[in-house]
Amino acid sequence: MNTFGMALANVHALRRRLFGLVALVTVAAAVCLGALGIADRAQGAADAGVRESSANRSITVDRPDERPDARQLTDRTAARLAKLPRVASVQPRAQASFGVLTEAGDTVLLYATTYRPALHPPVVKSVREHVFPLRPGEIVAPAKSQGVDLSGHVGEDLDIETTRFVRQGEGKGVRDRARLVGVYDPTWQLDNPDAAYAADTTVIAWAARRAGEPEDRYLSTIGYDQLTVVAETASDVPRVTKSVQELGYPAVTIQQQLDALPAVLDMVGVVGRVLLGVLGVLAFVGAVTVTGALSRQRAQEIGVLKAVGFRTRAVLTMLVTEMAVVGAVAALLGTALGAVLGGGTAALLRGRADLAPYVSGWLVLPSADALCLVLGLTVLVVATGSVVPARRAARKSPTEAMKDW
Repeated sequence: MNTFGMALANVHALRRRLFGLVALVTVAAAVCLGALGIADRAQGAADAGVRESSANRSITVDRPDERPDARQLTDRTAARLAKLPRVASVQPRAQASFGVLTEAGDTVLLYATTYRPALHPPVVKSVREHVFPLRPGEIVAPAKSQGVDLSGHVGEDLDIETTRFVRQGEGKGVRDRARLVGVYDPTWQLDNPDAAYAADTTVIAWAARRAGEPEDRYLSTIGYDQLTVVAETASDVPRVTKSVQELGYPAVTIQQQLDALPAVLDMVGVVGRVLLGVLGVLAFVGAVTVTGALSRQRAQEIGVLKAVGFRTRAVLTMLVTEMAVVGAVAALLGTALGAVLGGGTAALLRGRADLAPYVSGWLVLPSADALCLVLGLTVLVVATGSVVPARRAARKSPTEAMKDW
């Protein structure tokens, strides 16, 4: 029988004595792989959902009203920017003020705003699951504005008042009705602290009414308040920004506000690396302890092997191979247990709506490369931990080994 065959036979014969080491390494590997799987899944979702989200690919183009030579952001401007290389879409923003009167007598001044998918407001309550796109006559307002709680009015038709242009400096109130179909977290204020989202046609109609401009000519004369240019990928943002600025439009990227984000996302992987280090320490200490104890208990066996002609190197190889087999078995068991732990943890985390997108799927394990690395390191560490006590036992002469026994 060769050395490897003897090692397998010995592991099978000593399985009860090796149970402690196998259990220790299995649990450590399972916890490590489960945590790495959750971290890897969360980081992958964050990379895909944030680094390449439409918000991170957005370039904001404002209309500088204070400049007399300011170029209007008309529908022709939007079409021109949409034709630039590496541009995925152009999403316009227009706003028009209007007042809301509740049955309780509260009055709130809001700003009807066109919805832009690149900057999706965090809706906290709505009449339907997917509230956008909005239908004409529907609005989504902040849950609380100017001290008035609007969340209790979701699903109700509210009295609103817009302004019709009469002459310079003079306007006339126009009464209307609008249905509040949702409210969003008021701390989200990228469009305005009092922005209320409405269908594009509704916003343009109210803005044209206030400006005294025919509705069908409003976009070609006065135009939008802001344009959001969305690049195809995050790496295209600098190039697209330069192209927009070369056309004479002021452009600022949202990506500039997220420069620190990649570093924050990379911190997720630190957890896995720390756990990997803990696994290595536990496996190494366990291998040293178990191999030393077994070597002392198997002194007669080692003495007999040396007496019948086994060289020191052969005995050492056999003992280290035994521990490598134990490490491999524990690593495989740890993978199975880690999949169960990771899947169970992911299922619990999916109970929270804010975490669910980051822990999708039931088989939550790290990538194939990371999994193979952990399995290989587990075997290597266990085998390495056994080298010193195994060498000490293998160097003994038959007489010394039999005397220890």
